Amino acid sequence: MKKTIFLWLILFQTRPSFSQSRVADSLKLLLQSEKQDTNRVTLLSAIGTSYIFEKPETGIPYLLQGLDLSRMIHYKKGEADCLNALGQLNRMMGNYTFGIKYHLQALQIAEMTNDQGGVVASNFGIAGNYEDEGDYGEALVYYHKLKPKLEALNNLQALAGIESSMGLCYFNTGKLDSALKYEQNAYQLLMNSPGRAISMARLAKIHTGLNNLDVALSFYRLGIPIAISNSDNNALTELYSGIVTLFDKRRQYDSSIYYGKKELAIAQELGSPAAVSDAYSDLYSIYKKNKYADSALKYLELRASVNDTLFTHEKLKQQQALTFEEEARQREKQNEINIAEEKRKQNIQFAAIAIGVISFIILFFLLSRSIIINANWIRLLGVLALLVGFEFINLAIHPYLSHFTNDSPVLMLSGLVIIGALLIPMHHKIEKWAIEKMVEKNKAIRLAAARKTIEQLEKKSDKG
Repeated sequence: MKKTIFLWLILFQTRPSFSQSRVADSLKLLLQSEKQDTNRVTLLSAIGTSYIFEKPETGIPYLLQGLDLSRMIHYKKGEADCLNALGQLNRMMGNYTFGIKYHLQALQIAEMTNDQGGVVASNFGIAGNYEDEGDYGEALVYYHKLKPKLEALNNLQALAGIESSMGLCYFNTGKLDSALKYEQNAYQLLMNSPGRAISMARLAKIHTGLNNLDVALSFYRLGIPIAISNSDNNALTELYSGIVTLFDKRRQYDSSIYYGKKELAIAQELGSPAAVSDAYSDLYSIYKKNKYADSALKYLELRASVNDTLFTHEKLKQQQALTFEEEARQREKQNEINIAEEKRKQNIQFAAIAIGVISFIILFFLLSRSIIINANWIRLLGVLALLVGFEFINLAIHPYLSHFTNDSPVLMLSGLVIIGALLIPMHHKIEKWAIEKMVEKNKAIRLAAARKTIEQLEKKSDKG
């Protein structure tokens, strides 16, 4: 439920009062007039990303289209952007392994193209997936790598996201002093930003853990109206959940119940089953401590019902993950086939050029009326032509040979031997013909030269 603050910071400007689906609809209209170029990739990436807070699985097909097009037109930045977006959407769906996988692929491209912004986005995505998965130690490794990069770029909002996420990771590992340090840094950077409400919630939670209850309560009371004014229900759920815990710690159970019900209402409005389950748990715990058996039982049953829904949702996510894994495997396989086919076409072109060059040289030697060439050169060029010609035929027919022989090594080797057996006699005949022509040409050149010499000698003799 509690995704890192960075996502919220990035997408706040694109999160107006109307739904994400309306943003997607507007982008789809623009997509209709775009050609198969970089602008289309950018639009497909934007459409896919627009579903990040609302049915993220809906955005994945658009990002896969953008990824395929990027690779087809060799648009590396678009490829990295689509991969990072796929990483974020998978993270929102809870498919953290896939999220990390896509961010790592994007990171490789960003490093290869020296795109520092892409490096930052990829590393942050990897860290965020680890954090949401509960691997806080690994998340902190990536956050510590990123912090100096963002400081160098002077990206204050992203730096605030890093600091806040680091604070939350340290809190969850029980290192409250470190958590307080980083969360205070985030709060200072977000002082004039709408994102400060969620930072206040986290500061309050840390102070509650440190038993600074009055300080924590001040942050909660300051943060709640800010979150309400910005319609930030994600921050409100954290604020209400935290203040419930604080009043429970103070044994002010009436106040705890009051904010627990507010937490439940906002969680239901947010549409997050996990947040609703947390709210039911808080209310059940409070009513149980107050020995209100009926109310405690009611919220226990409601929590069980929501958890059943969450369990079903988790099973669906696992099925989606398996389907998505197979689709990704097939796409990667097809991409490898496309790359191999493109390489094969290039090799065929190179082989054809080599055959053309060798044939031109041989013809030049044969047709030249002034150059005497040794027959050994013809034999050497003939062998080169044979080898290149064999390779050309092999490259040209390889897919068909592979298909008909079902990739059987014995059958493929037999096919190539047959081709070689046909080429060698042909090569010998052409070589013999070329050498005979060359010998005849050499004799004619020598005879012509001898005649010319005799004529010159006779002229000198007559003059003498």
